[in-house]
Amino acid sequence: MQKSNSKAAAKQTSRSQSSTPEPSPQQKSFDSAMQAFHMRDFAKAKSLFEASLEGPVKEIGYAAKQHLLMCQQRLAKSSLKLETAEDHYNYGISQMNKRDLDGALASFEKALRQDDADYMHYAMALVKGLKQDINGAVTHLRRAIEISPRNRVAAHNDPDFAELMQHPPIRELLTGAN
Repeated sequence: MQKSNSKAAAKQTSRSQSSTPEPSPQQKSFDSAMQAFHMRDFAKAKSLFEASLEGPVKEIGYAAKQHLLMCQQRLAKSSLKLETAEDHYNYGISQMNKRDLDGALASFEKALRQDDADYMHYAMALVKGLKQDINGAVTHLRRAIEISPRNRVAAHNDPDFAELMQHPPIRELLTGAN
């Protein structure tokens, strides 16, 4: 009894597979676009969604249009233009918050080439410290304190600097012992 049921199920499955229509070019394009979209390849997804706009299935066209708008927005964000020292500093802070220390370091270096602001040195000291470049952290923290002595107290009370206070050169700088 069991064998005949499984044979009947196999026949039905093969019949339903053979009767399944081949996806339309619109559907194939949309499926490929979704794969690219999920892989964060927004440029490729954009062109595939554009190809999916026209076709017999209006729902696919609508979904393609919505995803096309998302691709355009994401591509616009990726062409971020950082021009001023403030732009580089703010971007560096966002990178540091994501723990992209190399990205933050590069942004702070660009900011400091344009402006010798105390808060930029303060941020650079923190990122250098997080990257275990203690000498670099001391150099930038010392400069931040030279520009604005209030940075000594700020760093001493800053929870982000708490771990770095374990290093004698930073502790000495922040306690004023040097």
